[in-house]
Amino acid sequence: MEIPFLVLLALSIPVCAIAGLVLGLSARSKLTLLQGRVATLESELRLARAQAGPATSPAEQQDPAPVPEAPATEAPAPDLLPEPEAEAPQSAGSVPAIQPPAPQPAPRGRDFEETLGSRWAVWVGGVALALGGIFLVRYSIEQNLLSPATRIALGGLFALALIGAGEWLRRRESSIALPGVPDANVPSILTAAGTCGAFAAAYAAYALYGLIGPAAAFVTLGLIAVLTMVASTLHGPVLAALGLLGAMGSPLLVSSDEPQPWALVIYLAFVVLPAYGVARLRLWRWLALAAAIGVLIWTLLIFILDAQDALPAMMHLVLQAGLAALFLVVLPYRAIPDAESGIDRAASGVLLAFAVAAVAVSGTVAAGDGRAVFVAAIALVLLATGIRFAPAAPAAAWAALTTFGALLIWPIRADLGGVPENLFYQSGDLFAVRPYALEVYLGLALLASAAIAGGALVRLARSPDLRLSAAAWYAGAATIGPLLALVAAYWRVAALERSLSFALIAGGLALAFIAATRWLSRRDGVEGAPIRLALGAAASAALAALALGLTFAFDKGMLTVAFALTALGTAWVSERTSLPALRYAVGAIGLIVLGRLIANPTIVDGDPGPILINWLLWGYGVPAVAFLAASRLLERSGRDRIVQLTESLGIVFAAFLVFFEIRHALRAGDPMALTTDLLEVGLIATESLVFAILLTRLDLRRGDPVYRWGSLIFKALSLTLCAGGLLLVENPLLTDDAILGGPVFNALTLAYLLPSLLAAGLALVERRARPRFYSLSSAILSLLLFSAYVGLEIRRLFAGPELALWRGFTQGEQWAYSVALLVTGILLLGLGLIRNNRFARLASAAYLVLAVLKVFIVDLANLEGVMRALSFIALGLVLIGIGLVYQRLLAHRPGNAAIPV
Repeated sequence: MEIPFLVLLALSIPVCAIAGLVLGLSARSKLTLLQGRVATLESELRLARAQAGPATSPAEQQDPAPVPEAPATEAPAPDLLPEPEAEAPQSAGSVPAIQPPAPQPAPRGRDFEETLGSRWAVWVGGVALALGGIFLVRYSIEQNLLSPATRIALGGLFALALIGAGEWLRRRESSIALPGVPDANVPSILTAAGTCGAFAAAYAAYALYGLIGPAAAFVTLGLIAVLTMVASTLHGPVLAALGLLGAMGSPLLVSSDEPQPWALVIYLAFVVLPAYGVARLRLWRWLALAAAIGVLIWTLLIFILDAQDALPAMMHLVLQAGLAALFLVVLPYRAIPDAESGIDRAASGVLLAFAVAAVAVSGTVAAGDGRAVFVAAIALVLLATGIRFAPAAPAAAWAALTTFGALLIWPIRADLGGVPENLFYQSGDLFAVRPYALEVYLGLALLASAAIAGGALVRLARSPDLRLSAAAWYAGAATIGPLLALVAAYWRVAALERSLSFALIAGGLALAFIAATRWLSRRDGVEGAPIRLALGAAASAALAALALGLTFAFDKGMLTVAFALTALGTAWVSERTSLPALRYAVGAIGLIVLGRLIANPTIVDGDPGPILINWLLWGYGVPAVAFLAASRLLERSGRDRIVQLTESLGIVFAAFLVFFEIRHALRAGDPMALTTDLLEVGLIATESLVFAILLTRLDLRRGDPVYRWGSLIFKALSLTLCAGGLLLVENPLLTDDAILGGPVFNALTLAYLLPSLLAAGLALVERRARPRFYSLSSAILSLLLFSAYVGLEIRRLFAGPELALWRGFTQGEQWAYSVALLVTGILLLGLGLIRNNRFARLASAAYLVLAVLKVFIVDLANLEGVMRALSFIALGLVLIGIGLVYQRLLAHRPGNAAIPV
């Protein structure tokens, strides 16, 4: 008897401590309440004293002595009359002003002690109860006191006792008045602890002692989870979360030598229904979303259980997608009109996850002949949900996405009777041969695309009250979905080669969109936003289908051109119909074209063709013109971000056209060659300067961020190419590369002189649009390039095509450098005087100083005879002439008249 007594004594210590803490906190709360009431009374007393006027002394508070009344015939003296108080006059019968009530003290926040007693103590107590049951079972196991069956029975009884206590307290909760304790929801804590004990008992009966088999354990755990979720309708969301977690995790606790994926499919359908029902009953949307995500995660595990047969996973996805659509969309929004329906992003996101999972499963070889039916079923569930309920309008687009994804990763040939060599394809390259079951593949592409497009267009035509957000999703599903399906089929079947069959299909699709446009234009409410959007989308899709038909019918880079022309057509339709959504379509198509060119910059594989007139001109020139023209069309209704994006894409495509044409011409037809030279760097620098000048001038006229940032980007690129490329990396004095061309007209002219002149022009333009630093940097760059050109040209005349420094210098060449410095200084001085440009005069001074240093240091040491004399004579004449010029200018300035000596 001593051991049980000691155990009870040990258990009584924490119980007594908790009880003492609760009672102490109860007294503390009552004391705090009394202090608050006293403070309130004191504030009311102070306010009453303030309204009564200033306090008087005891002598003044005594009754004054009676004053003899004056005779009735004698009026009181004016000095004895009391002065009237300065208060507002009140009319007869007016009610005196009501004084505002005294301010009440704000309710005091819960301090740490109250939080500890009212919440944390109860939560810790619930955890302690659950752990106590586990430790009690562990103690009985270690001491071998009870048989396994008895232990499980006692554990179950303990769990039932906790659940019963929780229910009893819930029903009598209103009669319990312990301060702080009701805030922690004691009944829910007890019920949750009992649920944990029930889960532990059932799992221990299966895993530890083998008292029940896997099937029984599977059913028992699921039943406990379902009952827990049902009980949560009375005990709150914590118990619901616990039940859902137990329901989703129970299959992981049960192992079997022969896994049954079908049993798991049925089990998940069985346990997710109560979760959806409880969520619907208590309006716990988070529970429904969590249940949908949980069963979606189980798709991968169901597929892994039997990788040779994807039918259970496919059935699971179809069933669970339908349930998710029913409880997340159908039931909540069945009575809400279109005019009040916004997009439900959470539900749409869950349905998108089902679509992605369906695409992944359909792409496996194990999907077999049921692949087409499975894809059609998922697409039908998503389409029906999206078409019927506007808050789930994105689901219609997800249906198109499911079809496109399935067509894109459809497996190639597979022997379904044997073991597949790979999860996604049987043999060979993934896109090397046509898809398996080609007839079924093409039939799915045709029927699914037609159903999605038709359903979305009918929904738009019959719903004039749709919000623009939902209408945009329907328009996208009706137009972009069939186009993507056509592109996927063309890729998989024709391998992006020329195909007249697909060209005819694209033409038929274009005719279908034209017919849809005519049908929509004759509908009632054509002025409404949904039908106008549908009209614009259908017209743009017709243009896109025609462009795709051209792509399928011709070779090379027609796809890029087709998309660019589609963007131009969409911009024209948007301008004619005034549909804002189509403007965003133009920007989206532009990004697609940009991605296409980044993926394959040469437009075609291999040599694009002859110089200038080649596929580069077609693949970059047409998009550049198309997007620049589209920006002008869209600009008629306002210059917004889409116009700026479209115009920026046009400028980028034009710049890439010039860049790749230069490389194609200089790299023997290979624009992607890894080599470069002086002439290429100079021409690219010239291109950058030309674009910088044009964009700077446009910025002067319109002041747009596109021109401002574009000009700065091209200028930074030109500075990098000139300073780093021409003056350092590709400088022929350092590389010893031969200069192409003759002594005068050669690569130096294009590489140095032309960029120098353009940099000077940029400096002149920037003087009117940029801070002084910008024009100054361009002017310095111009002088550096010009000086490099003059020096290298002199070197070319005396040394030949190879200009390396280590080849030595002749006396005539060294004297020519001195003359060049003097002539450059004179020219800059003249320019500075004529244009009244101080920078040119200072630059002239710098060149003359360099000339002086060159003559007195280099020429004096290296030149001999007449060359040395000519060098000094020329320097002296120039310096004297400059001095005379400055004296003459100073003499003619006002206030600088000559003073007689």
